[in-house]
Amino acid sequence: MDMHSFLNSCFLLVLLCLLNISTINSAKPLKQETVLFGGKFPALYVIGDSLVDSGNNNYLATKVKSNFTPYGSDFEGGKATGRFSNGKTIADYIAIYYGLPLVPAYMGLSEEEKNNITTGINYASASCGILPDTGKLMGKCLSLSVQVDLFKETIANNLKKNFKKSELRKHLAESLFMTAIGVNDYAFFFNMTTDANEFANKLLHDYLIQIERLHKLGARKFFINNIKPLGCYPNMVAKTVPRGSCNDPLNLAISIFNTKLRKSLSHMTQKFIKTSFLYSDYFNYMLGLRGPSSNQVGSSLLNVTSPCCPDVYDGGLITSCSPGSIACKAPDTHIFFDPFHPTQLANYMYAIACFHERSICHVLKN
Repeated sequence: MDMHSFLNSCFLLVLLCLLNISTINSAKPLKQETVLFGGKFPALYVIGDSLVDSGNNNYLATKVKSNFTPYGSDFEGGKATGRFSNGKTIADYIAIYYGLPLVPAYMGLSEEEKNNITTGINYASASCGILPDTGKLMGKCLSLSVQVDLFKETIANNLKKNFKKSELRKHLAESLFMTAIGVNDYAFFFNMTTDANEFANKLLHDYLIQIERLHKLGARKFFINNIKPLGCYPNMVAKTVPRGSCNDPLNLAISIFNTKLRKSLSHMTQKFIKTSFLYSDYFNYMLGLRGPSSNQVGSSLLNVTSPCCPDVYDGGLITSCSPGSIACKAPDTHIFFDPFHPTQLANYMYAIACFHERSICHVLKN
């Protein structure tokens, strides 16, 4: 990094420090119609993949884990929790914004703890996706439908012990349901011979079935993240020509799904009364961190192409952050902590873009 880039990075870090996490807690909604931003939620229920997994894979027979250092180096106490980052995830920052505790992983809870928790549970599972077979080559994980099954069990076995029928209905209707899933379906099953439109339609069909299941179970407020631009992630850009540029065909295929998802959610606001959808354009948020152009390498104030862990990365399939890996000394100079997941700083910047700038998160209307 040259001196100019270094100074720019320092400036950005100072700016973010001045913004402080407390500003997320104290921020006021800019517009009344952004009801989800202005709402006060009793609980946050999280469904997704490694972007928001808070430790479920710790308890599963899978190769995809992050319960070891250097993961968690900037988390509270410097402890690896099973989050795929050096610190907090975007789900953590959503909880912080709404004044809720960080949401615990379902698989790590005892039955007594499940009975006593009413502020939300995290069901997300790294390597899994919308399709039931996604990620299974890496071992066991919790697919989207399984996560909804577990939430259904939470209602039947745990929440009903804390709430009367009418109170439970109110609790579920007022809680926030966050989803962030789908990229692993592309990582495992999409290739350049796949029809992008047909693949998107298949994923969307299966995805919306689970959204409708959540609605039938009582969910009324949804925080939906679209799929990230996998084609710009370190594991991809290490293999592109020129090296460091995005895999545009892959990103285009994902954008087709994202466009269909947003349109479908807008239609669902007509289908379901008293139901709100907040759509988070995570795809364009991550592209924006690269700079004015998604293929403009080095235009950002941060390292946009190489992960922090391992600190030497050649793009090999098995070259990832593992026990014994050496991480970079300054994760805040990177967008990515490992080849597949963002740093805490990138997740914090997401929270600013979502809650303060309102450039990423929008409440959909019919």
